[in-house]
Amino acid sequence: MTCTATLRQSGGSIILSIPKTIAQTLAVEAGSVVELAVEGRRLSVTPARRSLADRLAASPKSPEAWQRDDASLRDGPSGRELL
Repeated sequence: MTCTATLRQSGGSIILSIPKTIAQTLAVEAGSVVELAVEGRRLSVTPARRSLADRLAASPKSPEAWQRDDASLRDGPSGRELL
């Protein structure tokens, strides 16, 4: 997928807006951390890998806030697993 974008000035920085379709493809949103890499004259934008500590810090603190799929808890065995 390719497209063009116009760089904008904001204070002392230059801002690149990512079109919504590309952001959805990369699974990023406002506030996401990305890695920038320059290879020759090519700029690469990649979603940053988050550490386990970062993921735990962002996870809900109480079981009441966990998103559970209760239907999967009622499923029977699907293979040779022992229950």
